[in-house]
Amino acid sequence: MTVLRKSLTTMALAGALLGGTFATPAAAADPKTCPQGKVCGWSGTNRTGTRTVLSVTPSCLPFTNARSVSNQTSYRIEFWHVTTGCGAGTRLLTLQPHTYSDNTHGTVNGIAVHGP
Repeated sequence: MTVLRKSLTTMALAGALLGGTFATPAAAADPKTCPQGKVCGWSGTNRTGTRTVLSVTPSCLPFTNARSVSNQTSYRIEFWHVTTGCGAGTRLLTLQPHTYSDNTHGTVNGIAVHGP
């Protein structure tokens, strides 16, 4: 095999490998999914609209106005429409680890994260 042919073969192989590397993150960036270990909310029902992704630990946190949610953590999470602080308002739903809801039946603007 000539040096030129070896170089072209090496470049073709490298291009194929790099192409596969770039394809994987695009699939992982699907706006209807929530990354492992995160909590996500979408502005629309059925995981549509703007997606918010958070890393959480046990606490009470504000949350972007969401109409559908996903809990991909090891925590149990309560989703609230908060009026005056943590636990004050309307609890819309509770999600166990690795579950989601396509309709929160209200606008989520706060979450309570409970340890495992």
